[in-house]
Amino acid sequence: MATKLSTAELLSLDSAGLQRKLATGLLTSVELVQACLAQIDKHDKQGAELNAMISIVPRAILMERATQLDDERTKGPIRSPFHGIPILVKDAIATSPSLKLPTTLGSLALKSSIAPKSASIVAKLEEMGAIVLGKTNLNELCNFKGDANSNGWSALGGQTQSAYISRKENEAAMGQSDPCGSSTGSAVGVSAGYAPLALGTESFGSLVMPGTRAGLYAFKPAHNSVSMDGIFKSSLELDVVGGLARSTRDLALLSQTALIKEKRDLLPKDGYLDFLTRNFDGLRIGFLDPTKWSLHPNIVNLDNVTLTQMNEMYLEAFDRIKRNASEKSVVYPVDIPPATDLWYEGRSPIDVVMSYEAKQLVENWLAEVNAPGLNTIEDLIRFNVDHKDEELPENHQDQDQLLRASQDPPSKEVYETVKERMKSISKDQGIDKLFREKNLNILAFPMDSLMLFVSAASGYPIATMPLGVIPKDGRPYGLGIMAQAGREDLMFQFMSAFEALSPPRVIPPRVQDNSATPEP
Repeated sequence: MATKLSTAELLSLDSAGLQRKLATGLLTSVELVQACLAQIDKHDKQGAELNAMISIVPRAILMERATQLDDERTKGPIRSPFHGIPILVKDAIATSPSLKLPTTLGSLALKSSIAPKSASIVAKLEEMGAIVLGKTNLNELCNFKGDANSNGWSALGGQTQSAYISRKENEAAMGQSDPCGSSTGSAVGVSAGYAPLALGTESFGSLVMPGTRAGLYAFKPAHNSVSMDGIFKSSLELDVVGGLARSTRDLALLSQTALIKEKRDLLPKDGYLDFLTRNFDGLRIGFLDPTKWSLHPNIVNLDNVTLTQMNEMYLEAFDRIKRNASEKSVVYPVDIPPATDLWYEGRSPIDVVMSYEAKQLVENWLAEVNAPGLNTIEDLIRFNVDHKDEELPENHQDQDQLLRASQDPPSKEVYETVKERMKSISKDQGIDKLFREKNLNILAFPMDSLMLFVSAASGYPIATMPLGVIPKDGRPYGLGIMAQAGREDLMFQFMSAFEALSPPRVIPPRVQDNSATPEP
């Protein structure tokens, strides 16, 4: 039989590459969806056992949708650059009842909960012609359940693994084989060829950390810049929805689609695409010292070879950017107050904020999805105890975050103090001060760092892009950047220039083969 899409193409092409095949008749959306489903069948519950998916839209619905979009393509015009392109959705984002997908948050208690309508971002993407394939696994309750549960694990979805490196049993959080979370399945799915695009959510690191560990481009928008309608939130102060993709262009399209109208109206007609200049002109970039911002040794212990290779990859990227940027526009090293300065009386500010806000937000969500027998956070805690074999198994016995929100939330005074402290340290004493004093507009850093806390505390946008894989173990490593809110245009300019100077993304070895997807 004639082949339509090789495994390498399925793993590497972005939506633009796929659109070229669709436009020239080398591929149809029906065939593309079939190829993605075949890859899921091959590697999700068997093969590499990635376990990235919780649910998949029934095949008949997918085929009807893909056929409709193929017919529209034949008649013209196409709806958007995402016309006929599959996308994955984190199982914390509502989808229409017509797709027959529950929105579970990875919880057994919510396994049958059907949201009344799609989240705004999903509805927009479907209007643009995107095809929702299914819901992806995640840290249960978007990492608002327990302190010690592993990244990418939920009671309903099990343990997600990287397509690059098998997760070691009892791997520490942020260890080398940890796929990170909470948007784990979305990142792994895109890297493994399940779809070229995915949606995830982030409070602190939940998009960009899985994205960097999957060798992808990922972007957490500025706080209050995107619609959170129909999306589970454990914090009003922190949570945003964002995208994961194989290219800057796809990420730009996803990100501008998520914007609320007031923010989108501030951009040109073509949105962030207008800023994909593939050069660093006008950018003033400061680089943090990787030896000062490493997770080693306080968060994870790395051997000297791995640590050296990671630093070499980061500094090589710095050199490459410096050679291609304007003279004196790249500064190294620069510094801001350490993320640990954000801690209040020995406690993470993220924990304080979530413990104060989450009870009401969890209960709002339970009401929105009409979960039978679940009205309060205490009902959810009790359900987990009553179903402890599934919800609180030996390696995941922790629901301490739920318990704190229910039984020991911080006072309003402490909450307000911590919020003010977060902004003061991360912005006034941190990025804003650095940018003003050094005349910068982009801050670059190793993604394996506590900068995700700085992004969360400030509400500023953060992005990651692939540096390649660490030679010793093959784990992807990424370069992170931040800018001030409202200067996302500069971030997409930077990413487009970096991508233009970089080799192609490394295809994940655990899902590679030499076969191609046959014509159905």
